[in-house]
Amino acid sequence: MNRLDPPDFFDDDAALDALSLNVLLKSYPHLQQHVPSIKAGYAQYIAANGNVSAINKVPLPKPIEDYLKNLYGSQPGDIAYIGEIREESDPDCCPMCGSFHSGTLDHLMPKAQYASFAIFSRNLVPACKCNTKRASIITGPNAGERVLHPYFDDILGERLIATRFEDLGLIPRVTLRILIDQNNPHYAAVTFHIDNIVRRTSILRYMSKSWNRMLRHPSVAAAELRHDPPSLAALQAILESELERQDITHGSKNNWQSVFISGLLENHVLDWLLAAFQRPGRSHNGSLLPSLI
Repeated sequence: MNRLDPPDFFDDDAALDALSLNVLLKSYPHLQQHVPSIKAGYAQYIAANGNVSAINKVPLPKPIEDYLKNLYGSQPGDIAYIGEIREESDPDCCPMCGSFHSGTLDHLMPKAQYASFAIFSRNLVPACKCNTKRASIITGPNAGERVLHPYFDDILGERLIATRFEDLGLIPRVTLRILIDQNNPHYAAVTFHIDNIVRRTSILRYMSKSWNRMLRHPSVAAAELRHDPPSLAALQAILESELERQDITHGSKNNWQSVFISGLLENHVLDWLLAAFQRPGRSHNGSLLPSLI
């Protein structure tokens, strides 16, 4: 998850005008009379700051909706920017879920239900396969429950989740912990986004594998752990430094590796790790469990 700057190297309204006047397209001239209402839809999308709960569907005849959805699929020269968004906005991590995959565009408001935004740049977000896993879900039944928008929701730039490791050992119990307070005005949206997008990915499998790799080779979690930390404070400092490095490297505080390191910084995990580092007979940079080689 991450906050992104929206693409600004083209004009959506001008692109829509050009499409409506393009005599080579099947949508000509039928699209022309609907351009004002589609532009009004773009304007209210921006006025709502991408809050999907506050964005109204633009009523259009089905043939016009089909034209817009087909234009997204064919992408004539007038909207070549769609391909550029996909190619140039290859994120360091997926802004929707925090994984290290990308290569597709997510219609934040699904084009099947909101065809008026099918080619609207502010509705096209670089993403990974979490795009398909959330399907068409954008809001919940309760107040404030909605997906977060990488182009508009500044809270995506804050640290929102950490791994929680419990029953520590070779195979700990792994869950996700939301870091913002329940009184935060964005809490309902953050929780909804995590439940309906992040948790549907392979994030927990990633955290379990990362834990297992760290037990075998501690330096894979942080290079400085190739040397045994002499104290709890030293271990915490190493992991805090690594957390900052991962944030900067991936341009996000909610990339999966930062989420993993954040979980290691919980007090009970730090205590367990230090005891494992200080286990009598453990070889230099060796495994953190006696049973591992």
